[in-house]
Order: sequence, then structure tokens, then C-alpha cells
Amino acid sequence: MPTARGGSQTGRHCLTTSLELFATTAFIAVMSAVVASVVGYPVGMWLASLRRGRRLLTSVLLVPFILPAFLVGVALRPIAGDLLDSSFVALFVLIGAHALMNGGFLAVVAASSVAPRDQCEAAALDGASGARIRRDIHLPQQLPALSAAALLVALYSATSFGLVITLGQGSIRTLETEIATAALQRLDWGAASVLAILQTLLTLGFFLLARRLGANPTALFGEGPPASHPSRLGAALGLGLVVSILWILGGVMYRALTVGPGWWGNVVNLSGRGARDLLNVSVVEAAGNSVRNLLVATVIALALAWWLSHTRVGLAVLIPIGLSPVVLGLGALVISGYLPPGVAASWILLPLVQVVFLTPLAFQILSPARKSLSSDLLDAARLDGASGVQRWILIEAPLLRQPVVVAGSLVSLASLGEFGAARFLTYGSEQTLPLVMFRLMSRPGPENLGMAMTAATVFILLAVVVVWLISSPERERMGDRSR
Repeated sequence: MPTARGGSQTGRHCLTTSLELFATTAFIAVMSAVVASVVGYPVGMWLASLRRGRRLLTSVLLVPFILPAFLVGVALRPIAGDLLDSSFVALFVLIGAHALMNGGFLAVVAASSVAPRDQCEAAALDGASGARIRRDIHLPQQLPALSAAALLVALYSATSFGLVITLGQGSIRTLETEIATAALQRLDWGAASVLAILQTLLTLGFFLLARRLGANPTALFGEGPPASHPSRLGAALGLGLVVSILWILGGVMYRALTVGPGWWGNVVNLSGRGARDLLNVSVVEAAGNSVRNLLVATVIALALAWWLSHTRVGLAVLIPIGLSPVVLGLGALVISGYLPPGVAASWILLPLVQVVFLTPLAFQILSPARKSLSSDLLDAARLDGASGVQRWILIEAPLLRQPVVVAGSLVSLASLGEFGAARFLTYGSEQTLPLVMFRLMSRPGPENLGMAMTAATVFILLAVVVVWLISSPERERMGDRSR
């Protein structure tokens, strides 16, 4: 009986702990989406009213959104400093980091989905105030896009494994961090599986809530019709958000220039393994592993997204995004035990897992672009005897070159910065750049910090290039407003 009673108490304790992790993860995800929406909506209405400088401001606002989550944590961690020792403070810093990452994204979604200007002008002639126009005309038409965007933010926030471990420093435990701990440190596969199920249930709950709010997959980026009523609150919040982004990212670049042996010394050190040979591979070798993985993942994800763009998947297209990379990595690790040794121990597992959550990202860009093509043009080519391959080479490929470039750029950057699944599936000489950067940040010493900040600077510059592609004039003319 004592044994049975002890086992019962242990079971209740495990259940309580699992529910606490579920509640913490749900709280972080919901509050991050709410804060990002509250900040992003007025900023978006201000952004939509601008005649000049909109592309530049859009580029700045979107940079944190497409940066890897762990990299935002790397940028904020030195700024927060000892404040992160308090779990209470760290929790709100984490939510603030999610809002910083996603507030600009929500703003761009709001700006690109405003109501047509003629409707607003007609309402204004009838005596409607600016606030009433936003409430009764803009918001109802924006709600499907904003709901879908908020769903994405909640899903990303619930699965931002890298951001939690860089800012939480062990004081914040979520479903993802505990899955990794149970599987990799305690080798408790039963507990990890239970937590993975809870994480999946949380994702399904978000989808059901978003569906009740009328969320629809829609074109999320681009130039919508200009708003006729600028928002003073949005202007203040927008300028504050832009300054915060520039300050934080500028701080990373400044530390890359000044910490350790300086900029050139840090660049040279990237070919080494850190102070006292901390790393198993050099930063350059880890970057090579990451580039190899992204090439495989990007090609497969683009091909699948192109094929899926002819299907009707609706909101289901976002489901793989809600599947945690940590859970996918855990599943791949379990399945690898039944695969041939040559495959189970191969680096190819990681890019194949990445394809699962990269394909929806590519789909959200390619699908609106393909649907915007003139059906009359394709039908005429078909009647003239052009085969499917000829139509793709002569019509679709030239017209959709820009969306394909944007999709490939975003997918490549997402693969390059992927952290959760890589922690399960890469070891030794196969480690990727995010894992190496995190290890450098986790060890004291100016040489290690300087190397991490220099690698982070390269990430930021890549993100700036990708954002410039997203907001390019050619893309705006094509009307491809997607993520």
C-alpha cells in the first residue's frame, strides 16, 4: 500500500506539473498575441496613412519578425542583465520580446487590409468620426486577416523554444523546454510524450478559437489602400517601436565591434572554436552545416508549396506551423530508431523535419501569387496546345519570379535560424549555427560573446536583405500581399 500510495502521489504531482506547464505556455502565447495586436493595430493604421517613408518603416518593423526567435533573445539578454534572475520579471520580458518581434508584423497586416478609401470618404461625408470609421468600417473588414495573424503570433509564441531558454535562463519552464529536458537530460520518453500531446492540444485550441473569430488564410503583406484618418496613438507607438528595434539591433552590432578583440578579431575567431576550444566545430563549419540543411529544406518546401497552391486547404494550411519544432524533433528522434543506421545517423533528418513547418510559410506567399494570375491567359495558352510544363516555363515562372524569390528567402532564413528540432537531431560535427551561437552565449568570456554577436550581426544583415525583398516596389506592383 505505501508503494501504491507513493505512486499515486507521484502521478498526481506529474499531472499537476504538466497542467502548470500547459497554463504557463498558454498564458505566454495568449498575452504575446494580445500585446502584439494592441500595439500593432494602431501602428498599422498610422502606417497606412503615410504617403512617404512607408517602405522604409515597413522594413524596420518586419526585421524582428523574420529573425530567429533565439537571436532576439541573444540581442535582449545583455540588455536585461540581472533582471532576468527574477522569474516574474523574466516572464514579462519574454512577453515583451514576443510583442517586439510580432508587433510590426501585426501593423503591416493591419495596414495592408484597410477598407477601400471611397467607403471611408462616404462615411466621413455622412458625418462619421475617424474613430467610428475605424470601428465600423475598417475593423470588420480587417478582422479575418488580423485573426489569422494573431493566430500565427500565438503559435510562434507557444513554440519559441530558443527565446525561452535564452531569456528564461531556466527560471521559466514551458511545455517545449520541459519536453527537451525530459527527453535529452532525464531520458524520460513517457513524460516527454505526454507533454508533446498537451502541446498539440494547445495548438488545436488556438485553431478552434481563431476559427470562431472568422480567421482566414489571406494575403498578409503588401500595400493596401491608404487610410484617410492617421492615428496619433499609432504614430507614437510606431515611432517608439522603430526606435526600440533600432536600439536593440544596433546594440548587437555595437557589441560585435567592441567586445573581445574587436570587429576584425571577432570575424577571424569565427574560424576557431571559441575560448579553450569550447565548441565541437568552428562557427564557420556550423554555418556550412546550416547552409547545407537550408538548401535541402528550401527546395523541398518550395516544391510542396507550389503543388499545394492548387488545392483548397483553408485554415488547415497553418496547422504545421503550430507543430512545435521540439515535438517534431522528438518524433523524428523516436522514428529514427526504426530507420536504417545510415539514415538514422544522417544529417538529412533535420532538413526533412524543417520542411514540415517551412512549407506553410512558402505556401502563404506562393498561393495568393498563383491565384492572382489571369486565368484567361492560362486558358488561352492551353487552347493553343501548350502543355503544363510549357505553361509553367513560359508564363507562370516569369510572372511569379519575385514571389518565388521572396518565399525562398524567407524559408531559407527560417531554416538557417531553426533551433528546437536541431537540438534533438544534430550532434558533434553536425551542429548548426544557432546551436553554436547559443553555446557561445552560455559561456562567459569576451571572446565567446564577441563571436556570438558577430554571427548575430550577419543574421541581422541577412534579415534586412529579405525584408527589402518583401517590400520591393516590383512586388507591390504585382499585388502579392502575403507572408
